Amino acid sequence: MPTYYEVLGVSETASTDFIKQRFHQLILEQHHPDKSSGNDTTAQQVLKAWDTLRNPENRKKYDIELESQRNKQDLAIGAEVDLDDMEYSEKDKSFSLECRCSGNYIITENDLENDIDIVGCNNCSLKIRVLYEVLEEE
Repeated sequence: MPTYYEVLGVSETASTDFIKQRFHQLILEQHHPDKSSGNDTTAQQVLKAWDTLRNPENRKKYDIELESQRNKQDLAIGAEVDLDDMEYSEKDKSFSLECRCSGNYIITENDLENDIDIVGCNNCSLKIRVLYEVLEEE
C-alpha cells in the first residue's frame, strides 16, 4: 500500500504549501467529479492523504507510524510463530513461548491489539514474529 506521500507524489520533506499545491493539482486534473468515473478509490486516497498531511500534528503522528512500520520490516526475525502455538496466561493476559536459550518470548493482548507482532526474547537478542488473525466481534 502506498504511503500518503506516494499517493500525492511528494517527498516526505515537502512543505505543507507544496503538498497543498500537489493536492489541488491532483484533484483538479485527475480526480474531479467531471473527469472521473465517480467510484474513484484513488481520489479517496488523495483526500485522506491531504487530510492527514495538512495538519502538523497528524502529519507528525503519521511520520512516526510510518517510521515504525519501516523499522519493523528491517528487523532480523529469527522465526515466525503462530499465536496458537504459544501458551496463554489468563492472569497476565499474555502469550509466551520458550526460546532456545531458555528465555521467553512474551507478547500481551494489548500488544496484539496495537498491531505489535514482533517480540524479543527476555534473555537474548533473538526476535520472532507472531502470526495471528484479528477476529472482529459482532
